[in-house]
Amino acid sequence: MKKTTPFVENFENLNSFNIHWEDNSWKSPASYTLENKQLKITTRPNSKDRVKVRTKRNNFTTGIYEWRIFIPKFKLFDQVSIGAFLYHNKKEEFEFDFEIGSGQKLDREKINLKNDEAIVYCVSQFSPSNSSHFSVKTNEYSTFKMELIDVNGLYLVKWYINNSLVKELQTQVKSNIKFRVHNSLENLKFMGNHKTTSINYVLFDSFSYKNNSF
Repeated sequence: MKKTTPFVENFENLNSFNIHWEDNSWKSPASYTLENKQLKITTRPNSKDRVKVRTKRNNFTTGIYEWRIFIPKFKLFDQVSIGAFLYHNKKEEFEFDFEIGSGQKLDREKINLKNDEAIVYCVSQFSPSNSSHFSVKTNEYSTFKMELIDVNGLYLVKWYINNSLVKELQTQVKSNIKFRVHNSLENLKFMGNHKTTSINYVLFDSFSYKNNSF
């Protein structure tokens, strides 16, 4: 298999950002900007904003993907989600995610979240559809790492939060499927019990990708 070259983004240079990334917001304003060497994304209150940027490059495969993200303290049960994910939507659709937010009351109670913690959904959207819940501190930076490994021609996916392995899943997704990387903030219904009543934001501090062999 052809090796995919490494990629590092520190969100320091607008010209470089525009070369490597593009808007992929869904029926909502492209409300993102580079501020203080970070990618800041915002959503409006009482809206269904889905603000996303994605890599123009669409050939990411096996390797290690790592985001460093500032997780703000959301209002409890607000329907808002930080997304750090890989997505493929050509003839078929495949997606591996970190979805981070306050979460629904029932989901928070299942894993005994404290008020200063957000819920993290580690998700395979297809082949198979599978979701698990974990915790992360709010009002601080955390790292979210995803590793894609070729096992007999299929992706084995590992999710890490702050360098701790939290989930491992053997998928039926062929390991020659190529992805784009996405960073997002979206007001998603499943991520809370009520609509947001305030402006929400997230700060992406960095993203990196490296092939397992580098």
